[in-house]
Amino acid sequence: MHIDLISLRWSMAVARSGGFRPAAAALGVEQSAISRRIRRLEEDLGVSLFHRSTRGVSPTNAGRRFLRRVEALLDSLGVAVADAQLAGAGRLGRLRIGLTFSLLGETLYHLIARFHAAHPRVQIEMVEGRAEDHLQAVADQRLDIAVLPGGMTVTGLDISILWRERLFIAVPQHHRLASLDIIAPEHLRGERLLISAGDIGRTTFSLSDAYPDFRIVMQEAGAAVLLDQARMGLGVTVLAAGSLKSLRPDPDLVIRPLALAPDSPLAVAAAWCARNDNPALRRFVSASRRPPAVTSPV
Repeated sequence: MHIDLISLRWSMAVARSGGFRPAAAALGVEQSAISRRIRRLEEDLGVSLFHRSTRGVSPTNAGRRFLRRVEALLDSLGVAVADAQLAGAGRLGRLRIGLTFSLLGETLYHLIARFHAAHPRVQIEMVEGRAEDHLQAVADQRLDIAVLPGGMTVTGLDISILWRERLFIAVPQHHRLASLDIIAPEHLRGERLLISAGDIGRTTFSLSDAYPDFRIVMQEAGAAVLLDQARMGLGVTVLAAGSLKSLRPDPDLVIRPLALAPDSPLAVAAAWCARNDNPALRRFVSASRRPPAVTSPV
């Protein structure tokens, strides 16, 4: 059975106004057009929806039951249309963000908070894990966007630098570098540098090119594990600024900024799939192009 929305809307108008004439006046159509359409609807349903008399019309028992359902249907349809329009404009829906521990910092929080304030009805999901895994999930559209260390090899995805993180060095209290306020690259000669491949990445730490005597040790471990190794004297740990606020203060360790050229700190990038048609993703990408250029030191 084919029942058009106009017939449903007009039947509701007749029921609310109590007659064909006032319904026609409210809708701005001919009374005969409403009468014919309602009659056709009744024929299609096989029941009378209205009692007709010289005093007007009133719903039959079957009509009351039918119109009660129609009213709920039209309300739900209105909500569905509004939701579709909001989702199409990126103001409703879900945004899935993949990130690594070291990037859970103030800059990212401010970015997400700003987006949430502008789009409060978009559900934001954050998934922590390895950047390589997030890139695959973005390609498969299991994630909408991945926030990852810049310099990683990314194929088949769009990528953009969001901001730059300062790098810090964590050393034990008794270490020779603990007395310095700022650690320069030349101070690290001969040191065993512990770097998280998942948090900072294998390709973003380029000091070894300028200082070939650096002992770069990439590990598949997070910042907390690397700090434990630094505490035991197994090396000095390289940290991104974003990870510091998420770590508990440790009286056995000293953390100092690493002095690098302005364009040398860790770049933080975002990667997303061009085929992903999630409007919330497009709005987030647009918003993410306006964070601070470099995070402030802690």
